[in-house]
Order: sequence, then C-alpha cells, then structure tokens
Amino acid sequence: MIADRNSPTNVWLRENPLVISLVAGVLGIALVYFGVVGLKTGATKDKYGNEVTGGVAVLSSVARLIGGIGAIGVAVYVAIFGVW
Repeated sequence: MIADRNSPTNVWLRENPLVISLVAGVLGIALVYFGVVGLKTGATKDKYGNEVTGGVAVLSSVARLIGGIGAIGVAVYVAIFGVW
C-alpha cells in the first residue's frame, strides 16, 4: 500500500506535506529530548529497557541527539519545500 506511488494515501500525503512534517518534527523533538536527558544524567536505557551507563550511554545519547536534529531538519525542509 505505501510502496505504490499512486495509492490514495500517498496522493493525500503529497497534497498535505505538513502532516509528514509534523510527524518528523514530533519524532525529532522526542529524540532530542531523550538525547539531552541521557547526556545530562549519564545514564539511559537500551532497546530492551536495561539501564546503561558510561560510554555506551553517552554514545547512545549522542546518536539520539544527532538523529533528532536530522529529523527536525527533515521536518523543516518538508514544511518549506514540500515532499521530495
């Protein structure tokens, strides 16, 4: 369904790019938040819910921060120029 370029969902999303921008912005803000919190506390949770500390926590938090900034960048791009 999503892979079909002319499906009704994809046509609607191309006509309303702010929906994609909103979703990317919300995900980006969440990633930035969890990245900053992990860097400030020095501890974060991995994908299984285990608490990690030290270098792994810093690396995970930096990855979340970079991913969040990238998602916010995509949201701004889509809001200004529309879907690519």
